[in-house]
Amino acid sequence: MARIKILWLILLLSAVFPPCVAQRMRVEEFGRYKKPLPGREAPATDKQHALLDLFTNEKGFRFLVDNAEVPAAEGDGCFVLTLPHRTASLTIKHPDYGQLNWKVPGGELKRKKHYHAYLHTESLEKEFRQPKQWLLLSVEPQRAIVCVDSLTHLVTDGRLTLYLPLGRHACRIESPFCRALADTLELTDTGRLEKHFVLQPYYAYLTVASPLPDAQICLDGKPIGTGRAESGRLMPGPYRVSLVRGDTLYYDRRVQIANAERKVLALSAADLRPRPKSLPPADETAALPDTTATDTTAVQLPADVHITAFDADTDIYLNREPVGRGEWSGRLMPGFYSVSSAKEGLESRTDYFWVESGKPLELNLISPLADYGMLNIACSEPSAAVYLNGVPAGLAPCVLRNLPADRSYRLRLVNGRKTAETLVQLRGNDIVDIYLELKEQPIIDK
Repeated sequence: MARIKILWLILLLSAVFPPCVAQRMRVEEFGRYKKPLPGREAPATDKQHALLDLFTNEKGFRFLVDNAEVPAAEGDGCFVLTLPHRTASLTIKHPDYGQLNWKVPGGELKRKKHYHAYLHTESLEKEFRQPKQWLLLSVEPQRAIVCVDSLTHLVTDGRLTLYLPLGRHACRIESPFCRALADTLELTDTGRLEKHFVLQPYYAYLTVASPLPDAQICLDGKPIGTGRAESGRLMPGPYRVSLVRGDTLYYDRRVQIANAERKVLALSAADLRPRPKSLPPADETAALPDTTATDTTAVQLPADVHITAFDADTDIYLNREPVGRGEWSGRLMPGFYSVSSAKEGLESRTDYFWVESGKPLELNLISPLADYGMLNIACSEPSAAVYLNGVPAGLAPCVLRNLPADRSYRLRLVNGRKTAETLVQLRGNDIVDIYLELKEQPIIDK
């Protein structure tokens, strides 16, 4: 009899308190559309109802207000809910994620208004997606500076191990008296990436032999010895060689040293032209570069560089120094430079570019870092052409990066006569996954 009473009690409790699924949903970034999206009309409104765009990549939801189900138009990555005027709370149900009773932040949803929010879900059954991967770098020479994206690492033993997000990373390696090396490294979830870099030597030597054993030999104004002097390692380029004894300047010319050259400048008595140090050179050619240098191609010329920011209100930083707003033009000597941008407190990542001798360069900067997102595009047809707002953007599957957020993008995929198209609302600092089924379009006879 006691067992029967316990059984009835369990059935009664089950009827009063039904079993529930653990809640694994949350609504974030709620707001109202206030201004039209760039290049688009104002969001639609309803005279009798409030509209809510609920962005999510999941399906199978039910939406209720006061226990009554509300209309929800389902699209790619979004539900458009038509809600009663002055809705203060919304019940969201899903067979896998449980139930969420969401209260509208700050009050009620009103008619003639269009709102937006993101519905985040968490599932223990979903396959874990690896967010990062190991990068193992080995460098010769062993002492080097390695810059990956915007972070600089000092390497002293020739090895560097980093754990970085999947995707592409800009890498630059520098070492004294070596030619800098730039590369792009791509990390995937298939396995760690191991790369070995060997920097090419970029230095030269200069030896000066003087017919005056007690005269001071100077290189760019700095004494390096008397009689016969060796410079040690020098970066390739022009240098000024002087021969001084007391107040008399016997020799003063520029010499050009090429990469890997061991230049020997053997002076004779005929090369000496004594004059007081306070006087300028006896003729104009005395201060000109030595035209007898064997490598005339080593002469470095400045290049015209034009940098255009994302818009007219974006500040441009060159080697971390502000140089202009909207755009900047100038002449830069050959070498490696960093560039970044900022707008309204939002900073971009640091990118790098190389200036070649005398070669004009045009750069277009992306939107600041905190104001862009990514699209992860997949489809039913491998290698389908991807068009973003009508512009070719690659082949699917692919990830499109550095896209300004808080905008809508028209995504179109084409493979022969099969096409698919959708409109995507991109959120900042996140990735939106898109999968499209391409369908064959009928031929229209004209």
